[in-house]
Amino acid sequence: MKYCSKCKLSVKGQRKYCPLCQNELEHSNDAEDGVFPEIPTVFREYSLFFRILILVSVAVGVASAVVNAAFPARIWWSFFVIAGIGCFWVSTAIAVSKRRNIPKNILYQVVVISALAVVWDLCTGWRGWSVDYVIPVTCTFAMFSLAIAAKIANLHVRDYMIYLVVDGLFGIVPAVLVITGVVHTQLPSLICTGTSVLSLTALLLFEGENMRGELRRRLHM
Repeated sequence: MKYCSKCKLSVKGQRKYCPLCQNELEHSNDAEDGVFPEIPTVFREYSLFFRILILVSVAVGVASAVVNAAFPARIWWSFFVIAGIGCFWVSTAIAVSKRRNIPKNILYQVVVISALAVVWDLCTGWRGWSVDYVIPVTCTFAMFSLAIAAKIANLHVRDYMIYLVVDGLFGIVPAVLVITGVVHTQLPSLICTGTSVLSLTALLLFEGENMRGELRRRLHM
């Protein structure tokens, strides 16, 4: 087995050059041999970083529980700290697993953050801050993030189709919350809906022809 120092992966077989980057391979002490390269996962590639992060998370959770037990308060606030750490890891896991699809990653993050905020709001005696602020603000920031990511990553036309659906969804949800009277503070939801309308308009004006061409190609029109 040989090793590519540039890609940091082991390559089975008798290749002289890496099949991914064409860098010259080095000899490895591993006896196992084959054809396909062994590409490490993100968690394996950054195993030390994730181990340290897990240790820090456990340490913060344990420390908050110990302090809360040593100095009793009216509520067990340490549970909220531990729940926050859990939310962080859920969000991180989704970000890593969906890292190759930016629109889908952002959509998943918004859904998870919004759901966690609603659950947290319910568990703390429903005050409505999750629907008044968290959901519309998260959707608004997600639309800006999606626009920036689309520019930087130079998304393909088919990705703009998902972009269009995601932006529309982000605008519909706050609007429905306002229409149904669920929210008490309407300004964040109205700003989010307005941002969605502007974003969809800009997307159709500047990428509409490309998207129509992609639709015609897919539908064989």
